[in-house]
Amino acid sequence: MKKLLTEWRKYLQETATVDKGFPAKVYYGTSMDRLPSIRDNGIVNLPTDLEIEQEKMGVPTCSDPYDASKYGNVVLEIDGAYLEQSMQYESYPSSSGCRLRMRDSAVASGSGVDKMVDTLGTNVPFAAVRGAIFKGTPNLDQLRESGFGNIEISSFPAGEGEIKSLYKPQEED
Repeated sequence: MKKLLTEWRKYLQETATVDKGFPAKVYYGTSMDRLPSIRDNGIVNLPTDLEIEQEKMGVPTCSDPYDASKYGNVVLEIDGAYLEQSMQYESYPSSSGCRLRMRDSAVASGSGVDKMVDTLGTNVPFAAVRGAIFKGTPNLDQLRESGFGNIEISSFPAGEGEIKSLYKPQEED
């Protein structure tokens, strides 16, 4: 009996660490014209009924910036530690990275799981964004004046090579 309980505790600890694991960084591809909306409202994902049925709720992210660049000309780097420390998000593995979902706070309130919580969607605040990686070279002055001066700005290389950092917030005088 003791061995059974020991193995059960071991199993619970292993599964608990897998479910709660947040990647340090995840990447979200978007288009440049959506940046002002994301800055003001965060990354919002409102699932359709079909997505709810297929369990594709939450903000889809990639574990590699090059994979995320397929979804737009700007890739936002999201800080996984920020989301984990807020205790409002859960990470669910997907084929290219993970899906970030807001926790169902209705469960803790005593009202149970409510379908309305799923339709409210997920909102990742802009405060969780640590950097933006652009295809091509963006206008740095315009980006800083537009409210993007608090994140690192980088660009993908024209050919092969590493991502080039163009601006870091601590470089500001």
